[in-house]
Amino acid sequence: MKRSRKAALILMVPATSLLLASCGEEPQEALVFTNPTECSQSLLVNADACASEYESAKALHPQVAPKYASAAECEADFGAEQCEQAPYRTSSGGSVFMPMMMGYMMGRMLSPGGAMSGGPGSGTAATGGQSAPGTDAAQARSNLATQPLYKSRDDRTNFRTASNTPVASAPGATRVKPSQVRPQAGQLVRRGGFGQQAAARSPSNSFGG
Repeated sequence: MKRSRKAALILMVPATSLLLASCGEEPQEALVFTNPTECSQSLLVNADACASEYESAKALHPQVAPKYASAAECEADFGAEQCEQAPYRTSSGGSVFMPMMMGYMMGRMLSPGGAMSGGPGSGTAATGGQSAPGTDAAQARSNLATQPLYKSRDDRTNFRTASNTPVASAPGATRVKPSQVRPQAGQLVRRGGFGQQAAARSPSNSFGG
């Protein structure tokens, strides 16, 4: 009973709701990068979009990242010197700590014919749900939200969303279901094994499965 109260992360959306929402849902292509430089060097997205999406994810980071009442609790889940103080305090005035952002994920634009686009100079990379300058109005937007990604202490390979969902094991293109990666407001939680628990819920880390 004592252990059950020490969840690493309070899932912001009930697991049952996620399962129902993703039933029959097709995975969509997303792009995962560590930073804007890596993004632009991939030649999958133009440099301006790489930078703007990174800034969007960084702005969202303090809102969605899992929160801890102490740096020690945060580091137990994310590793030594892998946490930072959040830009706000608890209602009682205490400090709040959160893991550092280790990467970001964004969706890609779909051309009218359904093919993925967004290469250098195309002006068709996703921009947080808004059309990039020069984007054809006829193009369909991916509904994958741009968001920060994290890596847990017990799983340094996989990039994970703030809700502990693994999305990729390496930078570049991946496929995920939108309902499984919707950003939700982070809550104050206790140490409990961020990464390890998600791995148990997601056999083989089958992204988008």
